[in-house]
Amino acid sequence: MFDQGSDIYFDDIKVGDEGTFGPYHVGKEELLAFNKRWDPLPIHLDDDEARKRGFKGLTASGQYTLCIKQLMLNQADWTPAVIGALGFDEMRFLEPVYPEDDIRLHVKCLKSRASKSKPDRGIITWMFKLLNQNNDVVLHYKDTVMFGRKP
Repeated sequence: MFDQGSDIYFDDIKVGDEGTFGPYHVGKEELLAFNKRWDPLPIHLDDDEARKRGFKGLTASGQYTLCIKQLMLNQADWTPAVIGALGFDEMRFLEPVYPEDDIRLHVKCLKSRASKSKPDRGIITWMFKLLNQNNDVVLHYKDTVMFGRKP
């Protein structure tokens, strides 16, 4: 729905609209480089340390997982219309992301309303779900985003 080859604006998105992006392959070297720089916890850097804590091996940082989501999200045809995110709600990291996982993003429009103060924009609340290759939901949350209307 959101990769039609033409720009999508606020007025084009209806409650119930949904789509899927990806997959994104999680490479071990990229994951480790991110984790070393931004979230150097033992579970993010060392397989043995992660196993001691009940994981099957080292895990992605939650921030890395959010970056994967953002990269896929920016493939949507609505990118020119996005003004900015207004907030995240009910964010849950339900399962770890591991090296060699294939992650995809499923989005669904939950609410939509025109701005009361600025007629050139509207506000959309999305449900975002990231899933791995086994269809396990690894992350879900609501994201409220301001979109421009058609010029």
